[in-house]
Amino acid sequence: MQINSEIQTLHKVIVHEPDLGIEHISPEIAEQLLYDDIVFLPRMIDEHFQFTQTLKQLIGNGNVYEFTDLLSDVLQQDAVREELIEYLFEKEDFSLGRYETLKQLASHDLASTLISGIHPETKASILAPLPNLVFTRDIGCVINDHVLICKANKKARLRENFLTKFIIHHHPLFSDFKNKIIDFVTDENIAEDSGISIEGGDVMLVSPRHILIGESERTTLDAIFELKALLFEKNIVDYVTVVEIPNERYCMHLDTIFTLVSEDTCVGFSPLLFEKNDKVDVITYSKDNARAVLHPTLKDLIKEMYPNMNFIACGGGISPFAQREQWTDGCNFVTAKANVAYSYERNIKTLQSFRDANFTTISAKRLLSEELSLSQLDRTIITLSSAELSRARGGPHCMTFPISRK
Repeated sequence: MQINSEIQTLHKVIVHEPDLGIEHISPEIAEQLLYDDIVFLPRMIDEHFQFTQTLKQLIGNGNVYEFTDLLSDVLQQDAVREELIEYLFEKEDFSLGRYETLKQLASHDLASTLISGIHPETKASILAPLPNLVFTRDIGCVINDHVLICKANKKARLRENFLTKFIIHHHPLFSDFKNKIIDFVTDENIAEDSGISIEGGDVMLVSPRHILIGESERTTLDAIFELKALLFEKNIVDYVTVVEIPNERYCMHLDTIFTLVSEDTCVGFSPLLFEKNDKVDVITYSKDNARAVLHPTLKDLIKEMYPNMNFIACGGGISPFAQREQWTDGCNFVTAKANVAYSYERNIKTLQSFRDANFTTISAKRLLSEELSLSQLDRTIITLSSAELSRARGGPHCMTFPISRK
């Protein structure tokens, strides 16, 4: 398995259905758990189910993996199960009683509890929930033939990284990556004063030998330089472009303001990435130690790589629609194959810009009812219901951890 760019045909992907832990987010702890609002879980589950069902229809049921199932698989290995519980006991410092309770749970119940925080029988909250795991993009990413295990910037997401570490090191699904794992979840990096964090929403392979990494609210420059050194040392890429974006909530990751749809179409938040401004720096480093290159905008760099690129502005590039739709993930597309991608239906100005560029739009519901295959789609944006998903602050790109593209 490998991924050579963001725009290859999607082959295998990891997702996570919104779970019961989200119901335990109260207004008092919402900010701590990185939620801006109290979402309606049943509707959120329905919207996510619509997404995953279309993915299964397009790329095959067996190629869409639920994170909970992968975790349950590795917990069936007694040695791994014991090691993981001990690891979490040490890293999270929860009580001995909770430690013993976890040890008594069956593998699937334990997997669910480690994610939702909810005991399967008593329905009591015994651990902090992981409500952001629905955005599986941030836990890891495949870079050519290597896999990166990310390390979250916020404490609320660290257990996601711990669980991902055990899945990637022990699940047979990742056997192709043996000795090709870049693991940022180390004791040194997870120390509170490490200054190291990197999340998958900031890592974007724009061509087989060129990677973009956003320096953002969630990904630090120290982490970027550490990853850059490893990528060059292992000959994984030739170029690393650092895109320094504002350290603000509205653009927490690079993929919240820019994604690729194909070699001739991308979507972005124009004020930051398509127009010259003093808020964003774009610098490319090369493996051969040539002098770093500073680009006027990300648009200038992408045009060098893909001269025929059509730059579609989120919200039509018109204020206040651009700002409104960027906030509701109007730049956060995920490509199923070149020129076929997912977006939220609520970003109507952005979708109109795609139609103006000779794309068609089709709702996920219609896609399912007509049983269309991926080969039948071309220059198509699949629109998802998103009243609740978008309030959790992530889009289709955020909700996928692709592990293989072809």
